[in-house]
Amino acid sequence: MINKNYYWGSLDELHQTADDQESVGKEFPSPPQEQEVTEMERREFLKLMGAGFLLSAAVSCARPVEKIIPYVNKPEEITPGIANWYTSTCMECSAVCGLIVKTREGRPIKVEGNRDHPLSKGGLCARGQAGILNLYDPDRLKGPGRVNQGEMQEASWTDLDREIGQKLAQIAGSGGRVVLLTGALTSPTTKKLIDEFLHRFPNSRHVSFEAVVPEEIARGQELSYGQKIVPHYDFSKADFILSLGADFLGTWLSPVEFAKDFSRGRRAEKGKMSRLVCVESLLSLTGTNADSYLSVRAGDETKVALSLAHEILVVEQKSSWTENKEITSFLSPYSIEKVSQETGLEARKLKDLAHDLWQHRGKGVVLGGAIKGKNALSLQIAVNLLNSILDNEGKTVVATPSSNQAQSSYADLLHLHADLKNGNVSALLIYKTNPVYSLPADFDFSNLIQKVPLVVSFSDRLDETASLSHYACPANNPFESWDDANPVTGLFTLVQPTIQPLHNTRSFQDTLLAWKGDMRGWFNYLKNNWQATIYKGTQLFEAFWEETLQTGFYQQETIPSTARSFQPSSLQHISRVNGIKELLLTLYPSVAHYDGRSANNAWLMELPDPITKVTWDNYLSIAPQKAEEMNLKEGEVVSISTENYSLELPVLIQPRLHENSVTAAVGFGRLNVGSVGNKVGRNTYPFQSIKDGFLEWGGLPVQSLQKTGKHYRLAVTQGHHRIEGRPIIQETTFDEFQKNPESGAWHAQTLPTFWPRHEYKGYRWGMAIDLSACIGCNGCMVGCQSENNVPVVGKEQVLIGRDMHWLRIDRYYSGPEDNPEITYQPMLCQHCENAPCETVCPVIATVHNDEGLNEQIYNRCVGTRYCSNNCPYKVRRFNYYDFWRDEAYPLHVREPIDQLLNPDLTVRSRGVMEKCTFCMQRIRQAKDQAKDEGRSVKDGEILTACQQSCPTDAIVFGDLNDPESLVSKLKKSPRGYHVIEDLNTQPQVTYLRKVRNA
Repeated sequence: MINKNYYWGSLDELHQTADDQESVGKEFPSPPQEQEVTEMERREFLKLMGAGFLLSAAVSCARPVEKIIPYVNKPEEITPGIANWYTSTCMECSAVCGLIVKTREGRPIKVEGNRDHPLSKGGLCARGQAGILNLYDPDRLKGPGRVNQGEMQEASWTDLDREIGQKLAQIAGSGGRVVLLTGALTSPTTKKLIDEFLHRFPNSRHVSFEAVVPEEIARGQELSYGQKIVPHYDFSKADFILSLGADFLGTWLSPVEFAKDFSRGRRAEKGKMSRLVCVESLLSLTGTNADSYLSVRAGDETKVALSLAHEILVVEQKSSWTENKEITSFLSPYSIEKVSQETGLEARKLKDLAHDLWQHRGKGVVLGGAIKGKNALSLQIAVNLLNSILDNEGKTVVATPSSNQAQSSYADLLHLHADLKNGNVSALLIYKTNPVYSLPADFDFSNLIQKVPLVVSFSDRLDETASLSHYACPANNPFESWDDANPVTGLFTLVQPTIQPLHNTRSFQDTLLAWKGDMRGWFNYLKNNWQATIYKGTQLFEAFWEETLQTGFYQQETIPSTARSFQPSSLQHISRVNGIKELLLTLYPSVAHYDGRSANNAWLMELPDPITKVTWDNYLSIAPQKAEEMNLKEGEVVSISTENYSLELPVLIQPRLHENSVTAAVGFGRLNVGSVGNKVGRNTYPFQSIKDGFLEWGGLPVQSLQKTGKHYRLAVTQGHHRIEGRPIIQETTFDEFQKNPESGAWHAQTLPTFWPRHEYKGYRWGMAIDLSACIGCNGCMVGCQSENNVPVVGKEQVLIGRDMHWLRIDRYYSGPEDNPEITYQPMLCQHCENAPCETVCPVIATVHNDEGLNEQIYNRCVGTRYCSNNCPYKVRRFNYYDFWRDEAYPLHVREPIDQLLNPDLTVRSRGVMEKCTFCMQRIRQAKDQAKDEGRSVKDGEILTACQQSCPTDAIVFGDLNDPESLVSKLKKSPRGYHVIEDLNTQPQVTYLRKVRNA
């Protein structure tokens, strides 16, 4: 019997397999490659050493020559060494969160969440943090050109404007059709410009499509309530949340916004813990944070929803909708007993779930839909029915404000497909979408566009679609352009440039204006449109515009919506789902890679998947039961075939997954994205199918799943740092916590020490991390990497345990392997009072300062690695190579990535140990400012990079010597504990015990 409180990082660790036991106690999972040293090499080494001493002596006599470029006419707003901050909007997905951008000497180097933004409220996801790296991507196109058979010949904008303008004029004169194909656009001004541009061409239209936007939500709302919208889900008012496959903490609609509100409802000290129940066919980030988890086959989520409605309306007769015979008649085949038999779920659990939903009516919310899930429209209608009979409609699910994300339509894309096939498109302009890569194989887009006389791509690189176009007119990066967005009703945000274009690129909007003969320029067009159509106030527009540039957004007053009446006729659109026993494949967008648009972003490639902890790959996740049945081991390559496609993928065995489900992430397998992302992983988009006018990613019947005899190593980071049974995690239940706030505690006895206590007369910096609030989203990891110049090392180095992240998120399982509980724990340098690393360093490179920080003095470090060996938390990172500079290293920094480096930090070189510093540069800056103003640093004035980026406010930093500081109060919390405190290291990081709903 497995002990529930036994935590394990992998199935091998749980079962203590031979391979696992072999790695116990080793510094690296795989030994570094050994190199044979010959006698000649020894002699050569001595020669080089002698020459090195002579050269160093000679060099020391000469003054180093350094090139400097002084400001002759210094810009008024720039002071060397002082950062400027600008508001903007994140454009990495259609959720468009609020940003503030840090610039140094005219270079944007860091992005953070805008704490005043009404949606994201200061949070930012991993992709948003990493977006700044896309600006400096060396593989971006440097300018426009003509494309022929995948090769580009550079040309001037003047020449291309003339050529393309003439062709467009001919098309307009002959009555030809122009189609502008884009991704999801929430910019009201860009859409207005597109309408004006296309007005010149008869029968032309704008087609918007984005694979990861759940358009089925809007269609379901239209059928259920008569409004084609995506409603607003208010988690701040929800005491009970039922997710039927909706990964609202990971990739569904607006995860940063949802995570912020969700976490605020789960604060045990406030006597409130909202309950989350997940029913899903793939293990999502939301599912790992669920209080109760029910695993089903893809498509069974709809039957579960209808069985809950049946229990409430037909069996218990608790709602006013009981009188509606049309609804009760439709629900009659979906009794809990029957659905229990078909899905394998316990009837008792479903009845309890129905009871809980009714008990929290009006204070609960029901969500539905993995992106492009099986029978997605049916599920949305069933979810709408539940929210209406539970009185959630108009309270936690409201029509105003509504989201503007799902304005794309696959039906429009099908019309475009027919036009392309029939040769009815004279010009195809493609912006912010990559259909050749992301559409189903049978759509045959790569061949269809060859029938179009004029194809123009605005992509920033010759991607899979752009390489088949006639002209490449690369658009600016969002950090180089003006733009706006309207993510929800009444909220308008601005995107403002923080740097001049690095290359000879031009904004998409400026290009359209040039082709329509409008010389105003995009900025003036944008500003005029805001004045004419968006601003509704009474103050002077110039004052309003300046104020909006400072805040980053403008919010109009909106009238709150009331409850809408559910239309029973919509139930006729629910497909009858028969029990399916075969193996089903489900595709999903991963937290880091989404739809693959940033596949050339090395930060995201090396970011471990929150659940599996795999980097640099996608894979086929399979349940332990199915793996045992097929005698599969992790890393074995299998061939999986569906009706549409066949592909070889390595296997990853995933606990909590349904035994008849296998899953794979989209967004990999790019062929024309750049040196980082090319040929990384496999492209799974061709598995998609089309059903009832929608793309379907979920519940794809597997025709065959066979072993190939091959083996493929997955770079998994979780095995690098073993827990080995030590008391790392502490947890309790909410009921027990209310009875005894110290429940679940395990405290070591006070141990004697030879060392005198450090005396802190001024500041004493510390951190608190709430395990109940942490959802494992990895946003803090990328925030830390961006702030502290943490290098990317590549898959080969990760395979042997040499990942360089200063902060990692450990994922632990506890309980049975088929349905374990999951806990996330951020782990970083603990800045120990009795730091084991300090006692073993022979050159005193790691020392304790008078403010409680464990400092690393890089120019003293000689690379003995004694400190790393002696660290029980395994949070120190050693530079085996010059990851930043060495041109022989494939991921070294090339121009213009070097402009991204934070000048406030040393860029570490080979042979140096590095680790978390609590963002010492931020501490120093705040102290200097406070000193100039003759005061002490205020609580909350210093936000570490990880703290600032956390969407759930799980991390708190401050002065432990200030009894009124939040971190000082959390350190004294009954939930507070220190990791491995029986070693008497006395860390400055306090963890708050995880609290679960029983």
